[in-house]
Amino acid sequence: MLPSGIDIDVKGYIEGRAVATGRTRSWEDGGLGKLRFGSANGGSRRAMVRLEGAAVARVMLGFDWTGIIHVTANQEQHVPVDIVEAFIQYKPAPRGAVGFSAKAGAFFPPISMENSSLAWTSPYTITSSAINSWVGEELKAVGGEAKLTYRTEDIDFEVSGAAFVANDPAGTQLAWRGWSLHDREAGLFDRLPLAPIRITRPGARLFKQAPTEEPFHEIDGRVGYYAHVSADHFDYGTLTALWYDNNADDKVLRAGQWAWRTRFWSAGYKVTLPGDVDVLAQVMRGGTSVVTVPTVPNGVVNTDFWATYLLVSKEFDRHRVSLRLDRFGTNDEDTSLDNNNEHGTAVTAAYVLRPAPRQRLTIEALYVKSYRPERAALGLPIRIGETQFQASYRFFF
Repeated sequence: MLPSGIDIDVKGYIEGRAVATGRTRSWEDGGLGKLRFGSANGGSRRAMVRLEGAAVARVMLGFDWTGIIHVTANQEQHVPVDIVEAFIQYKPAPRGAVGFSAKAGAFFPPISMENSSLAWTSPYTITSSAINSWVGEELKAVGGEAKLTYRTEDIDFEVSGAAFVANDPAGTQLAWRGWSLHDREAGLFDRLPLAPIRITRPGARLFKQAPTEEPFHEIDGRVGYYAHVSADHFDYGTLTALWYDNNADDKVLRAGQWAWRTRFWSAGYKVTLPGDVDVLAQVMRGGTSVVTVPTVPNGVVNTDFWATYLLVSKEFDRHRVSLRLDRFGTNDEDTSLDNNNEHGTAVTAAYVLRPAPRQRLTIEALYVKSYRPERAALGLPIRIGETQFQASYRFFF
């Protein structure tokens, strides 16, 4: 029996998924493909079936305090059931127009505008945009956040900031693999595969890098931060902006994981137009480096990155149709052997049907075309086009 004043609410889903992919080896299988699924060995198309799920438990600890834990289970993650988020939140009743809240634990930075549904999923598509795919795999604040809100008759303003640790490897994937599009949120104990690119091979400058990345690893003992502002107008939509700096010492290696100095800004806008048409747009730009020393002023690896997307979605009755265009790229700013330049474009189309109140069918088609010269070192074409079809059926509880 729970103590008086404590209540637990658990929600989640179980999903069956059918996937058809092209010939490219996916990044999950140690390749340089852009999608979550692909040919494990390269050279042949593949169809597969997946079963996965997620759950979010909210523990109400009285009026002002709430504990939240978000767990996930899928075939690719390192442990069978992993923790995606786990934090405690303090949110007292606002005093007039001003409100305050705070939280501590492990949580996503407030970047995504599309992943607004249960367990950080999207109500529009199966696959996240390139921006939010990266947020899901490499970004997590393990620390504390404070937030102030101010409400007027028409606009809600919000300002928040956080200090965090254990996000030192963030940027590894963007530099060495580049952008990707998927819906896999890495857990706190996860390990993400890395392709055997030239700079990490035996005898190369960064050969001590492990074959997998541990994205939520504390390496240098330094504290990072982010700052976030937003304005939400009843008629004109929501505008947000965020600055992130993990403040990592990019000369430190621990247990096969480098600390990457990663900084970026992101901005987003979301509005509902007449006819209940949702429009979302986001942009991100930043840079990441590793091993910056006086003799190598730009770093052994120094990569600038950028991405943007535009999503248009229309819901009617039990149906929703969505179309998203992504553009992304990286610029190699160092003189090392590897070539981390990249640019690409992706188009995603999705149809959602809710046949019953706690069920959701989503059919999605995705095509991404990308250019990455480093693929040539693995005997791959530097320009590739990848196609992926998915059908997902979710049962919510």
